[in-house]
Amino acid sequence: MINKYRQTFTASTLVILFLFLSACSNQKYIAYPSENYNARVRMIILHYTAVNFQESLEILTKPSANPVSSHYLIPAPDDPSYPHKRLRIYQLVPETLRAWHAGPSNWAGKYGLNDQSIGIEIVNVPICDGIASPEIIDISIELGEVCNFTKYPEAQIELLIELLTDLMERYPEIKPTHIIGHSDILPDYKVDPGPLFPWKQLYERGFGAWYDQETLEKYRAYLMNKPLEIRHFQKALAIYGYKIEETGDLDIQKRKVIRAFQLHFQPDNISGEPSKDTGAILLALLEKYYPEKLPFLLSAIKLK
Repeated sequence: MINKYRQTFTASTLVILFLFLSACSNQKYIAYPSENYNARVRMIILHYTAVNFQESLEILTKPSANPVSSHYLIPAPDDPSYPHKRLRIYQLVPETLRAWHAGPSNWAGKYGLNDQSIGIEIVNVPICDGIASPEIIDISIELGEVCNFTKYPEAQIELLIELLTDLMERYPEIKPTHIIGHSDILPDYKVDPGPLFPWKQLYERGFGAWYDQETLEKYRAYLMNKPLEIRHFQKALAIYGYKIEETGDLDIQKRKVIRAFQLHFQPDNISGEPSKDTGAILLALLEKYYPEKLPFLLSAIKLK
């Protein structure tokens, strides 16, 4: 465990400390701990910085016209602006406080995710032809055609896994589907942590969600002759957690949500077009993580 990041205690430790302080000091209030509470933190949201370590540190810690921050910052091993030989995790905001990293976000029907999440910024810099950021690229243009996304070094991912291990020990109630990217919670404006972020590797190490290949093949066969209608696609994305209007139309907003899903689970196709494979991946995820909500959807699309 990485005790240098630890800020919170287990519930039993808190109760003991609370009672000890109450007994040993002349307090104004009587300490009488309730068992009726839960942790503030319900989600972990991952971002890339899009700039180097030193610029990231400045942006995330100094006052500005549009201030942003995160709870943690993970440097990259090949960044010349990083001043140390050994990679270290930087904590910028205590977990008990709100970091300003999520913006006007939404996930699984919850709004304003700064209030209930931990933000982790990872130094990673995509290079786009003549463009400052891939976020401003029109949805009709393939991101991969104009942007060179940078692979995340293994040492950096290992450091992230170390941090996630520590966080999940202290916040075990965080669901696999609530370890997500900035693009998942704000698909209209964000694409980070990008198509090269190793979501499957994180899942294999015990963090986040991923589909089972056998289940994917089952739905791929189902959809071979009957692809998902747009309205069913939208319904399935909403069940999984994405904010999407279920109109049956495929406008820019709907395509951006589909692209966000592809960035996370189908990085070899980030077109925003609802392909059969995208649909099969989505249904496989619903069967795994939201089985109670799947039968009605399958009935509607005549797959069951």
